[in-house]
Amino acid sequence: MEVRKDLLEVEGLFYRLLAIGESFSKNIEYWEHLKNKEDFRYICRIPFNVRHLVEAVYADGRDMAQYMAWTIGDANENYADFPTLTSIIEKFDGGLVYGAYDSSVPEKAQETCTEFNENIWSVNQMIDLFRKQENSLLAVKVTLKILKETDLYKKENGIEIMTKTNSTINVSDVTGSAININSTGASVTSTYNEPKIFSKMLEAIKASELEKEEIDLLSDNVKMLATSYETGTFGDSYKDFMQNVSAHITVLSPFLAGIAALL
Repeated sequence: MEVRKDLLEVEGLFYRLLAIGESFSKNIEYWEHLKNKEDFRYICRIPFNVRHLVEAVYADGRDMAQYMAWTIGDANENYADFPTLTSIIEKFDGGLVYGAYDSSVPEKAQETCTEFNENIWSVNQMIDLFRKQENSLLAVKVTLKILKETDLYKKENGIEIMTKTNSTINVSDVTGSAININSTGASVTSTYNEPKIFSKMLEAIKASELEKEEIDLLSDNVKMLATSYETGTFGDSYKDFMQNVSAHITVLSPFLAGIAALL
C-alpha cells in the first residue's frame, strides 16, 4: 500500500486508514463465505416474521464492510472526488464512522436465535465480525480526529499554525551590577511539555491482557487526547474519549481523575 504523494506529510496516519480499509475489504469475502458456505441456511428454522432480525446482521455488516473498504480505497486513488485531505475527512461526516447505523443489530440477532433455541455457528461468527467492524469504525474516527490536528489540514482550511521560533540572547559586559543584553530573533517561545499521565496511560494499556486490536484502539484514543491537549481542543476530545473507551474503563480507571483535572 502506497500513500498518494500529496498526502506524504500525513503518511503515517493515512497509512493507518488504508490498513483499516484493507481489513474491511477482507471482511467482504468472509461475510459472503459465512452466508453461502456455512450453516447460515438454518435460519429458515426461525419464524419468517422475525427472521429479518437475524438476516440484518449479514446485510448491514456486509454493507458496512463494502462502504468502508471502497470509500477508503477511493480516497487514496480518486483525485477527482478527493482532491484534498479535507475532502477525505468530510466524506465520513454524518456517516457510519459517526454512528449512522443500527448498532442494536447484533444484539437483536442473538436474542432472536436464543428465543427459538437456534445456535447457528455462522450467525455467531457474523455477530462477532459485526462488533469487530464497529471497533474498526472507532479507529477510523480517532484517526480522522488526529488528522484534523495536522498542519496539512490546518493549511488547507486557513487555520493558524503555531510555530516555534528559536531566539538567541547574548549576555556581555558584565560589570558590577550592569548587564548589557542583546537579542536576535526577538520572539520568545516556550517548549510544550506533555503531561506524564498520557505516557503512563499508554504503559498501562500495553501491560493489560487485552487483545492486540483493543490495545491499538485504546492507544490511539490516548494519543488523540494527548494531541488535543497540546492544540487546545482537549474539552471536546475528552467527551469523545470517555465515550470511546467506556467498554474498557477498568484499565484506565486509575487515570480518570487525573485527566479530568486537565479540563
